[in-house]
This record gives sequence, structure tokens and C-alpha cells, in this order.
Amino acid sequence: MNDVNETGKNSFLEYFIAMQDIGTAERKISSVEKWNQRAKAWKKAQKKHPKGEARAANAVKFLEERGILHKSCDIVDIGCGPGRFAAAFAGKANKVVGLDLSEKMVADGIEYLRGKGIDNAELYTCDFQMLDIDKEGYRKAFDLVFISMTPAVRGLDGWQKAMEMSRGFCCHISHIKWENHLQAQMTQELFGRKMERKGMGASFYSLFNLLFLTGYCPETDYEERRQDIWICPDEEYVESAMEHMLSPREATKEHARKIWSWLQAHANEDGLVREVTDYCYGRILWDVRKKAERPDYFRMAEVKRDDTSCIPDRG
Repeated sequence: MNDVNETGKNSFLEYFIAMQDIGTAERKISSVEKWNQRAKAWKKAQKKHPKGEARAANAVKFLEERGILHKSCDIVDIGCGPGRFAAAFAGKANKVVGLDLSEKMVADGIEYLRGKGIDNAELYTCDFQMLDIDKEGYRKAFDLVFISMTPAVRGLDGWQKAMEMSRGFCCHISHIKWENHLQAQMTQELFGRKMERKGMGASFYSLFNLLFLTGYCPETDYEERRQDIWICPDEEYVESAMEHMLSPREATKEHARKIWSWLQAHANEDGLVREVTDYCYGRILWDVRKKAERPDYFRMAEVKRDDTSCIPDRG
């Protein structure tokens, strides 16, 4: 992405760079403390509904089919969370490094890797925004830079740094659609409005355009999934639901009580509530070694409609 200052392309690129921040702004969990809290809830939920393994298996299949994942490749997973992707990659790769802001996520991931007997994957607590890739020896150290469902990599500088760690490919996975029917119903019935997902797909859309405009050839792929489970509504679930349903200023104790009461009223005789969620994940894969010159689309768009000089003679 070194062409960002070329005359004519600035406006387009600035638009898509700014859009990178939309999805991050919509995420209400950003601090280390909050990610550590999320780790606790995630670990608890995983014992009953281990969806991370299925997503990781699909990512392995996707990368294997393209000849990227093999026994001699080295991989870094930025924003690795509790290590599900790192564990899945380790069985197919030479070495895997996982980086995450949350020490609790990393600790859970290390525990998970040890439980699986995996010895070629290492996880480290790391703020990617502050990472010095030269000091750590990460510049062009990996055949694949993998980034899934994380705000760790954002902005032009973040994507440039991530690509500078790769000597081959980068792969990014983000939400295209996330529709929790239970929470949508609560939002409508309790607060009289539809549930908003303003930033959904912004990361995918903006990154694809940034890559294409700066000369790369990003490949896209989509994965749809439905999760149909019974949840036991507790304090952690109510807090998580509020983060999705309400703005930060609306996440009050009064609203938490309203959500709690609604869930209790809709629970079955075992105290469980059915939760159905539809997902669509978008993958973007690109080779950092292959870059082409792109036309100046900005100037092309300025051609007046009545300028017939650019219309080819059809004879």
C-alpha cells in the first residue's frame, strides 16, 4: 500500500481507510480488561458450544485447497484469542506464532495447546499496534499472516505492518452478516426498534478496495453458518447482549434488569432460552509478492458523460 499518496487516488483511498475505523468504533470492547472479561465468558461458553473448532477447520480447508498451508510453512495469527486457529494450523504447518492483547486469552490458549499436546505453536501477549516487527525478528518471517475477527490490525499503518511480516500470503476473515434473532426480538419488544449493525461488513469491503486500488489481487470467499443453541441466561450473557443491542450510554443497570426479566419470562422449564444466530464470514486472501499498477480510477471517474472522445469507434 505504498501508493497512497499518488495524485488522483487520494480521495478513494482516504475514504476506504476511514471506513476501516467504522467496524472498530462499533466494537464496544477494546480495553485489555474487557478482552480478559470476554475470555472468561468465551471459555465458559466453549465448554457447551465449541464453535471455534469448526471455523478453524474450515479455514484450514480453505488454505490447504490453495496450497498455502503445508508442513514447511510458518504462520502468525494476529489477534489469536484462545488459540483455536493456531492449534488447527499447527497440525499442518512447521511453526505457528499467536499474538493477542489479552493475557487471559493467551493463557487459555496456551492451556488449550498443551492439552492437545501441540509443541510447534507459541502464543504471546502483545499489543500489535505497538509491536516493533524488526526488534522481534518478524519482518518477512512468515509464509502466512492470518487475521480473523479482530480489531488488532486497523488503519493503513496496521495493514502495512501486517503485510511486512509476510513473505507470501495474508488472509483476513471478518463478519459480513451477524444476525442474532433472540437479541433482535428483545430489542424490538423491550426498546421498540430494530437492532442496528452499522459497521457490519465495513472491514471486509474497505480492505478489499484498499488492496485492489494499491495493486494487489485479493481473492474473496464466503462461509455461511447457523448456530442454534439453548443458553442459560446469566449476568455475563445480559452484559454481552447489551453490548450488541444498545449504545454505550444506554447500557445501564435498569436496562440490564429489563433484559434479565425478559429472558426469565421466556425461559423453558429448565431455565434455558433458545438462541438462533445466522453468520456469514468473508475471507480475503492475497499474495504480498504480486502487485500491479492500477489505472487512475479517480481521474477516469471525472470524465464527463458527454465526452465522446473516450468512446471507441464502432465503425
